[in-house]
Amino acid sequence: MEPLTAIATIAAKYGASQLIRALTGNDELSGLASELLGELVASEDRLSEQMAGIGRQLDELLDQRYTVALGAGQRALRDASTAPEPRSRAAELARARDLFREAAAAASAKSPLQIAVAERYVALCSLSAGRPDAVPAALDTLNEAAFRALTEALPLFGPKAYEKARAQLPRSSRLGLRGRREERIDELGSDLVDAVDDVVDLALNLLAESEALARGLGQDLGPETDVDLLLPAGYEDDERLASTAQVVVRPIEPGPLRFGPLTVDFGDLRPVPGQPQPPSAASAAVVAAKLAHDSPPEYAATARPPGFEVEVLVRSDFPVSPSLIVSLRPGLVLADEVLLEVMPGQPAFTGVASGMLAARMQEIRLPYFHPDRFVNEWTVNINNVLIFQSSDRQLLELEGGARFL
Repeated sequence: MEPLTAIATIAAKYGASQLIRALTGNDELSGLASELLGELVASEDRLSEQMAGIGRQLDELLDQRYTVALGAGQRALRDASTAPEPRSRAAELARARDLFREAAAAASAKSPLQIAVAERYVALCSLSAGRPDAVPAALDTLNEAAFRALTEALPLFGPKAYEKARAQLPRSSRLGLRGRREERIDELGSDLVDAVDDVVDLALNLLAESEALARGLGQDLGPETDVDLLLPAGYEDDERLASTAQVVVRPIEPGPLRFGPLTVDFGDLRPVPGQPQPPSAASAAVVAAKLAHDSPPEYAATARPPGFEVEVLVRSDFPVSPSLIVSLRPGLVLADEVLLEVMPGQPAFTGVASGMLAARMQEIRLPYFHPDRFVNEWTVNINNVLIFQSSDRQLLELEGGARFL
């Protein structure tokens, strides 16, 4: 089993609540607890080596204190899994928890992934020691760090890796002809992409494990989601990438989409009849200003034409830094490419409601008004790498018997 998959895998196999009961030492689940700890021990053997490799490639070398504390904590966790009696098990778990806290404190500020890995262990040790009350704080820090690692890494999972490689490669006569220099850029860029791939995989696994633990503790996270990593074309053949990897979050059932610290809540699509001319100059100015902001230029008039409107709320558990560019688009959209036109034979929608989830902000509302097209599938696009899609297509019945897809 690969590093950082044991928790999510066993939660999917037995259920999140059973996982928590096993971790907290329920006697009836001793067999499951042994299986879980055994999987954890086996899956962690490559983790430190993998973290060190990522650090070398991305110039985020592991601090010696971090490496020592993380390794010692893992050994203490192994000892706890084989402890002959409860008192020695509790002592080893307490020692492991302290060591992982020390690792989190020593983690490089440049590498949120290091922080997330250490906090994941703090949460596991707290659970195993019978301290579920201490777990939410560790999971909050884990989510913040893993989400930051993911959003920082994804833009490099594409053409920007080669731009970074070009900037890092010194101009030297030893490289010879221009063709040789381009070969070296391809090689360095490919190495960067591989390192970023590892970061993305680990960050996604951390977020999945955090969700499994939180659900097992009874936190209301809304419906479960389907999370996919879309690899850019050419990646499997080790070609130079022309597009960027994306993470797509889709609903398994209608409801708010939860991913790490973010929640995307799609509002109801509402048909809006045409509004008469406002009775006063003041209200006319208000309507005109709103239309100018929300509608295509050809509809910027003093009275709203008939159409539809929808509002989407994007929330974060903590203030986001750096800022995220968030846009709301009708239809199913990946980046700037429309994958499915909402009405066969009709052009894709134009116009985007957008905003910024800035530092020290924790929510943003995106209203969208369109005068003559009806659709109830929507896409929230964050930095062109995180894609949240609304629930599956449903038939919308409008007044007067008109039916639109």
